[in-house]
Amino acid sequence: MEAAMFEQPILLMTLAMVLSIGIERLMELMRAVEDHLEARRGDMSQWQLKAEKLRDRIELRLEMAKGGEASTFQRVLSVVFRYMSPAPADTPGLLAISADEVRVMSIRLRYKLIAVALGVLFASLFGIDLFALVNQSIHQGTAYTISLPTWLGIILSGISMGFGAAPVHKLIVALERARMTRR
Repeated sequence: MEAAMFEQPILLMTLAMVLSIGIERLMELMRAVEDHLEARRGDMSQWQLKAEKLRDRIELRLEMAKGGEASTFQRVLSVVFRYMSPAPADTPGLLAISADEVRVMSIRLRYKLIAVALGVLFASLFGIDLFALVNQSIHQGTAYTISLPTWLGIILSGISMGFGAAPVHKLIVALERARMTRR
């Protein structure tokens, strides 16, 4: 009975969950180290420069969108307000691009891309294809299968692993439900 409990598909799904949790923790650790080093340096000038470049790009897009459709202008404005923050008290009525918000979003994007790359790397190294694993473990012998090319299944599995344990768990549950409803 114990041999059936530890079949390869179950072990690989467990490995996918463990790796996704490990990737999450590694990214948190790397972010904490980067935050600490940046706080010790105390230099926010690079983020201020990036915020100014972003402001210039947004101003250019706003100018270009003024002459176009209202929906385009509205979309540009929604992006602008995402990066805005209240201006200092000495400049009443003005809004400015937040260097801190640019920093947070840049760091978040950088580490998400690193996490996805690690997820795809680990999925490739260990041959983790969640779609194939669900086919093997949940519904052996049924007519309906979720068939993807192996390389695509591995890449999608790696991407979900890079996004963390919650998406991997949701993907496994969704795949199980989809297969059960089509039985």
